[in-house]
Amino acid sequence: MSKPTLLIISLGELGTNILEAVARTDLFEPVFVGSRSLVKAEERVNNAAIGAGIEGHFPDLRAIQLDINAHDAPLKLRQLKPDYIFSAPSLMPWWKLDERASALPFASFTALHLSLMAKFRDVIEKADTGALWIGASFPDVINAVLNRNGFGPDCGIGNIQEPIPKIQAAVAARLKCLPQNVDIRMISQHAFEYYVLNEKRTETLPPYLLQATALGRDVTDIAEDVLRARFPFPYDLHFNRVTASAGLAALRALLNPTPSAIHLPGIGKLIGGYPVQASRSGIAIDLPPDWSMDQAISVNEASLAWDGIETVETDGTIHFTMETREALFSLVGKSIDILSVSDADEQAKKLLNAL
Repeated sequence: MSKPTLLIISLGELGTNILEAVARTDLFEPVFVGSRSLVKAEERVNNAAIGAGIEGHFPDLRAIQLDINAHDAPLKLRQLKPDYIFSAPSLMPWWKLDERASALPFASFTALHLSLMAKFRDVIEKADTGALWIGASFPDVINAVLNRNGFGPDCGIGNIQEPIPKIQAAVAARLKCLPQNVDIRMISQHAFEYYVLNEKRTETLPPYLLQATALGRDVTDIAEDVLRARFPFPYDLHFNRVTASAGLAALRALLNPTPSAIHLPGIGKLIGGYPVQASRSGIAIDLPPDWSMDQAISVNEASLAWDGIETVETDGTIHFTMETREALFSLVGKSIDILSVSDADEQAKKLLNAL
């Protein structure tokens, strides 16, 4: 049986880490790596090939020149016929922001992600390959915006998945069991992980839902305590390796014929992250019996304010909080209250000029 194909487009730090992780597996054949610069794609592919080869893996990695702005981009994509597409583009990733900018609400820079993701959306939709699309640029919000506006990613990666090993390991240490025996189901939005993967113990957290079981008993009370424990964490380039691990876990689940439990953000029109059963057949939300879907949606939408977003309308229009509006005014010198797909380019240009 032939293996599925993967296309990685956008070779930033996260895309490169995904490439390095996937190269050390036997999940895909081939893996296409696309970039506007063929030389850059070739260099990244060769770096991954050497590292993977040292570890005993010799994947079929293929560098391709792919400019998402070119008129023939949909045709090139259609000719590749990928089964899975991964993208994480940004005009300025979070780790490039200076201290002045990084002090602003996270939502202040949403246009820098949405502008490119909307262009990727148009090309992927025109190509009509039927591929499963993983969008990893602020997926808790961007994916919902695109899907509420038309075509969009199937899911994202990271964010909600990333604090879970902290909880599993700490609960297991108290119960003297294996972390793998601690089952976590959680509802949370992007802002949540920054409060729990933190050098300070945090009692006040963005809205979330949490359930933990181990060895047949409910241990949510222990999970609630360890969730808040001090956990110094490097929010620098090394963070991309963690998100790549979350990406690899998601890809394994999405390739499996049998559904497996995982947490994913940015599923269709939904804000935030959810526990799901994922397989090659699709993604199904997997809530505990005592949680309703309406409750889960409300929790994630209430968490948006912690990133600086008041609400996201049914058509994908983002309304910023007053704090974000004031921050944007101080940055660009003009009032910016909302963001939509149609004005993402213009808003992104204003941000880049100010930065």
